[in-house]
Amino acid sequence: MPEDNWHRADEELGGPGPHAQFHNVYGMLMVKASREGVMEANPDKRPFVLSRANYIGGHRYGATWTGDNSANWYHVDASIPMMLNLSLSGQPFCGPDIGGFAGDGDGKMFARWMGFGALMPFARAHTAKGNIDKEPWAFGEEVEATCRRAIERRYRLMPLLYTLFDETHRTGMPIGRPLFFADPTDTALRSEDDAFMLGDNLIVSADPTPGRERVHVLPQNENWIEFDFPSFDGGRDSEDPDQARLFVRAGGIVPTAPVHQHFGDRPDQRDELTLIVALDDQGRAECELYEDAGEGWGFRDGEFVRTRYEARRRGDTVVISSRVIDGDMERPSRTLNVRLFDADGAEVTAKGKDGDRLTIEMPKG
Repeated sequence: MPEDNWHRADEELGGPGPHAQFHNVYGMLMVKASREGVMEANPDKRPFVLSRANYIGGHRYGATWTGDNSANWYHVDASIPMMLNLSLSGQPFCGPDIGGFAGDGDGKMFARWMGFGALMPFARAHTAKGNIDKEPWAFGEEVEATCRRAIERRYRLMPLLYTLFDETHRTGMPIGRPLFFADPTDTALRSEDDAFMLGDNLIVSADPTPGRERVHVLPQNENWIEFDFPSFDGGRDSEDPDQARLFVRAGGIVPTAPVHQHFGDRPDQRDELTLIVALDDQGRAECELYEDAGEGWGFRDGEFVRTRYEARRRGDTVVISSRVIDGDMERPSRTLNVRLFDADGAEVTAKGKDGDRLTIEMPKG
């Protein structure tokens, strides 16, 4: 649109003026108008609007994807830095078109992209009309299995992701974060763009380009412990070379859920919570978990619950405790599973009831 094109803008936008004055906010205003229309049609539901054009402040109105990319390894490799830069620019709900919008690509590319893309704040596979079919099963059983493992990881990590969405809503902190957030003084982390943090306690470290020598850079000021999940077909999902590597911060807890086909159910219908606990050298770990109805606006009136989980080691005993720190919603009654890692990465598992103190005996020696 020519820069001298004249817009009859409302007074709240400064009144009429040339396109040059409104160009950068034009996309955001479209997102804002779309949200207002959806809200008018469904006032009791939370709207979802997706745009590739946005501006500072536009995160209030919709999610942002990285634009019409292409099915080539350059755009696979660019996905993480683009997500991180958008996140640092005030667009926390963001991610790429997994598989590439333009062009065909192949199964290897699709699998590798899904292996880390499924864990981004916004995750979807997308392609243009006229390209080859890009459903996971279109590339054969091996690629389909890789995609299933990646998507199941996302559903397992949904309690963490939902908590991070609440955090960004309240504080503006991004969901996907560059590794230098863990240690701003470590200059080596400033150029690390093949990995990202989800919150403070989880690192997703990818290898976007097969066949390349990849050194997984981790923050050195704290200990990070690698973990994985069971695979649907037996074994561990980390045995799949197209999956990203997962690291939990020593001193942190990652809340996870069982695999679901969808999350349209309410929190009080989820009968199981699993905490991935990594003790620091002081024998401590903690996290917060946010839960609400998953729909509607009741959370504005206190219909939510924010719970703090803590782990404390004394000798050969670790105690897992929890307490509500905010919200009026009743905590779900459910089983609590714990995967506990000590400072050396040794794992112990335990089970109890969420809300009760859980005592775990660590192996002696």
